Amino acid sequence: MEFRVLGPLEVLTDAGPVVPGGPRSRALLTALLLTPGELVPIHRLVEIIWGDAEPTDPDNAVHRVVSRLRRVLGPGAASVVTRPPGYLVAVDRRDVDAEAFAEEVRGAAGRLAADPEGALAALDTALARWRGPAYGEFGDGFARAAAARLEELRIVAREHRVEALLRAGAAATAAATAADLAAQHPLRERPVELAIRALAGDGRVPEALAAYRRHHDLVREELGLDPSPALRDLHARVLRAELPDTALPRATVTVPAPRSAPDASAGGTRAWPGSRLPPRAPTPLRGRDDVLDQLDEVLAARPLVTIVGPGGVGKTRVARELAHRASAAGRAVWWVDLAPVTEDRLVEAVAAATGVELRDEDPAEELVRSLAVYRGVLVLDNAEHLLDALAALVEQVLAGRHGLTVLATSRERLGVDAEAVQALPPLTVPTDADEANPAVRLFLDRLPTTRTDAADPEQIGLVARACRRLDGLPLAIELGAARADTLGLPLLLERLGDRLDLLAGGRRTAERRHRTLRAVVEWSHHLLTAEEAALFARLAVFPGSFGLDQVETVCADDRLPAPAIAPLLARLVEQSLVRRVGDRFGLLETLRLHAVERLEASGERGRWTTRHARDTAQRLETHGAMLWTADEPRAVRALTELLDDLHAAWAHVHRYDRPLAVRMAADVHDFAYGRQRLDLLRWGLVVAEWEGGPSGTGVPGAAPADLARALATAATAAWSSGRRDEAATLAARGIERAGGPSRPAAMQARRVAMHLAMFSGHTAEAAAGYRALAASSRGAGEDARALVFELCAAQALSYDGRTDEAAALVDRLRPAVAATHHPTTLTSAATVEGMVREGTDPGRAMECYAAAVEHGAAAECRLFVTIARSASAALRARTTRSVAALPELAAALDAWSQLNNESMQWWVLAHVVVVLADVGRTREAATLDVLVAEAGDRRPLVGTGDRRLRGEVRPVRSPPAGTPAPAARAAALAEAVALARRALGRH
Repeated sequence: MEFRVLGPLEVLTDAGPVVPGGPRSRALLTALLLTPGELVPIHRLVEIIWGDAEPTDPDNAVHRVVSRLRRVLGPGAASVVTRPPGYLVAVDRRDVDAEAFAEEVRGAAGRLAADPEGALAALDTALARWRGPAYGEFGDGFARAAAARLEELRIVAREHRVEALLRAGAAATAAATAADLAAQHPLRERPVELAIRALAGDGRVPEALAAYRRHHDLVREELGLDPSPALRDLHARVLRAELPDTALPRATVTVPAPRSAPDASAGGTRAWPGSRLPPRAPTPLRGRDDVLDQLDEVLAARPLVTIVGPGGVGKTRVARELAHRASAAGRAVWWVDLAPVTEDRLVEAVAAATGVELRDEDPAEELVRSLAVYRGVLVLDNAEHLLDALAALVEQVLAGRHGLTVLATSRERLGVDAEAVQALPPLTVPTDADEANPAVRLFLDRLPTTRTDAADPEQIGLVARACRRLDGLPLAIELGAARADTLGLPLLLERLGDRLDLLAGGRRTAERRHRTLRAVVEWSHHLLTAEEAALFARLAVFPGSFGLDQVETVCADDRLPAPAIAPLLARLVEQSLVRRVGDRFGLLETLRLHAVERLEASGERGRWTTRHARDTAQRLETHGAMLWTADEPRAVRALTELLDDLHAAWAHVHRYDRPLAVRMAADVHDFAYGRQRLDLLRWGLVVAEWEGGPSGTGVPGAAPADLARALATAATAAWSSGRRDEAATLAARGIERAGGPSRPAAMQARRVAMHLAMFSGHTAEAAAGYRALAASSRGAGEDARALVFELCAAQALSYDGRTDEAAALVDRLRPAVAATHHPTTLTSAATVEGMVREGTDPGRAMECYAAAVEHGAAAECRLFVTIARSASAALRARTTRSVAALPELAAALDAWSQLNNESMQWWVLAHVVVVLADVGRTREAATLDVLVAEAGDRRPLVGTGDRRLRGEVRPVRSPPAGTPAPAARAAALAEAVALARRALGRH
């Protein structure tokens, strides 16, 4: 016989699991199991079971509870032993799962260093014993102290498991597990330490440093403390790449001491007989464990709990599970399905569900009086269409309540005093083919037929995509699974744009309003007022999240004046049709499709889409102008939040308003270039085609200055893609359209031209050009931009071998740079100083690169941050000539690959050649060297460092004649990157 307390109390007998039927029996057995084998006196059991309401004959009362418990235990009844002046459970401690768990964790901790695989298996066995919170319903009562000790040991066991994974060589898995643990317990230091070690051991040094920074900032903010000296030392060692692979301390574990007598804090309540609730669902409830646990706690403390959320999110299913949990814990439960109920039948429906007979002339008053003596949980499901009448009734019921708890489900809260509201979100959707993801598991559960390929990674990937497209809505996922069985996953994904009509059918036992996705959405829409419905339709123009100010600007008119927008939007949030995320709002894609239909039906979609595009273009211009001020971080955040709007606005003006499209392509340059957003930079290439490409038709109405700046955006896009000659031509066209190099509109194109000159080896020309640009910027009052140009001049001087002159310039600029408080200028200065110091003081250069990364993070300046990280990796490679540099080089290569910057990928690949040769991988170095040499002018030249690569590592090879086609260029780069990753991965 096994006694289980790591979750709801149960006893495992030969006939299967047994749960003592009454709350007093469960409380008594739990009290005895707190100290197995030890006597618990009767007076202590009385305190636990009855609290202050002590029975008149305590000894006899406890004896009756013991007798009932023994009857339930059957053959195991002998384990409950009477021994005056109390009782005990006579069992081997290993027969109590909490004791077995503690012993298994202790044993695994002792094996971590010598046998990590064995320790891992033991920890998995121990952790698998948990079925829920320790001591179940009594974990927050008299068993609170013991439960807390076990929960602490559970966390320790999970920490040991991460360490075992790391010692066993599974660094990637250890990193992911440690990150999850650190997220759940952010103030604990051990998970952070393990995450840093695992990430660094997996070659993900930037992520390891980011984990430390997050913990550092959190403990500073929450506790006013710094991380421990040991963690700070670990951080420093990771920065210096000095962390040994085996630098793991021998594990220690603290196992709870023998447990004392239970705390005195619990009492019992009498449940009214006659629970009435629908049967438990035959399939598991996926992805709701945390919500259920949280709601269990709230239901125990609050008289009214309302679960709110959009249609199809699973409110009824969660409420049903909570009802069955309450029933299993000995509480009476009454279930009222309000979906078919009208307002005039509300009182009658509640009375029928609770067994109250109505005879008085005032049925509501009689119902309230009757419910006042009930003890249990009253569930009011699907309440959204009866809110006014139901709120009044519930308020009356709670006023006379003694032991009744009300649980309601609705798309909107009731609005009653003492109401606790739990918003039920959609299921978390996977980013990749994750078969364990709850949304994916739900989809697979609901497939009508058993598939032999259910675990095939390609199929799981398609299921994951479907779950993402379906917003994680459980009902949509269930209906999608039903359709996938008949259409097949590829066709289902292709047709999900028509999901409102496509997703129909499902379970025949479901209510009609849950049999199609359209019916679910229209049920919610039917409850809106005319003004709410109008605003809901207009919100369709926002492709992603949106701010209140955007809605007020775009959606207001004479029918919905601006002052009315905020209250209407609040009503849509309350009705679960709009989601609030922080200080922004959004629509689930399923609801947005319905809004699009409504807007189309009104005949006004073009009007509101045009207003959205113009507003977005104006915000791009406004925030773009802030990028060269100390408000850069705020501007970057605002533009990042607008990314979906920017793409939607561009798609609209690209078709209907070319002059505005040209202005957007011009205004986006600085944001897109600094953040390395090639998708935005490509807007310039479209304008270049219109303006003067082979099929160019011109852009009537576009301002010449806008055309000039848009061509500079095109030049930057071409350069980032490794097409240097095309970039030079576009930059020259931009200068010409501006009216010459002295015109302000030519500045962006001149900057591209100087960048091309510097990275083509014409460093003296570039230095002079940057100084001229700095003078022009300063004359225009743009001091931060002028400083960046002067720093570029210092970079060009260092590439030209004039290091002393470059260093002097950097030193002279330092006070002015610091005074700007401008992240991009600070990041640029630190990056350039690192480049200048590389030859004379590598240690100082590494410090500068680290500072650049810190400064750039404030404004998501991915350009300079990634340059700094890449330069740091290259410097370490050149100075150490060891395999220790390989993980950083791999990370740098991955970063530029993710940004789609081909030029900088070739630059990193050149340094990979050097290190592979230095560590003796000559064959791989030679093969990669051929590909790098053939890249020709697609690889930027970097002055003295590049001369070393050409002169000391390999003979200079002439690139093949002619310019390779785009497909050939892409294939060559892909081949080189794949070869480099394989070579770096071996180390």
